[in-house]
Amino acid sequence: MNTTYVVVAENGIDTFSMKTVTTRLGVSEGLIYKYFDTREGLLFKSFVTFQKEIETFVLEKTATDFPGETPEAKRERVWKELVAFLLESNYKSLFYFEYRWSYRYNEYLKLMESSEEETRIGLKKFGEAILGRPIMTSSDQDAVNWVVENTGFAVKKALLGDMRKDDETIHKIYRRIFFGISDLV
Repeated sequence: MNTTYVVVAENGIDTFSMKTVTTRLGVSEGLIYKYFDTREGLLFKSFVTFQKEIETFVLEKTATDFPGETPEAKRERVWKELVAFLLESNYKSLFYFEYRWSYRYNEYLKLMESSEEETRIGLKKFGEAILGRPIMTSSDQDAVNWVVENTGFAVKKALLGDMRKDDETIHKIYRRIFFGISDLV
């Protein structure tokens, strides 16, 4: 999966092939098919694996409370820690947002609707952590998507060298993203 992240980050998701992965790994193409039936299966598993890492990271950071920290300050702290995590994850993050911005993400959402209750609860908790309060309406879910998508654009620009990664820039991006949903949060 790590090679999948790198290949997609470098070449895009639409040109991804199992052969590219096996060539980079120096293994036969048959070996990868022993573990993944299709290229879409490998892409999906890679996405789900990193989605879970992101979810776990955000939920752990949200579980930490600091004395005197307001809900708004906590939301900003958690978001900035998420951005740092995504920047550190480099290729995984580039892969993650490439997948989210492809038609494949709609298939993922359909599967999540019919998945185990635990998975749906995890996604809901992730959304609440991003929003900074319980999700009550479809507008709340739209706000979560707004934050995630715009965070992805900023992270991608920073990883590709099109935007600075310093604290001042990250703070400005936070304000711009959350100002866009200020009437919802």
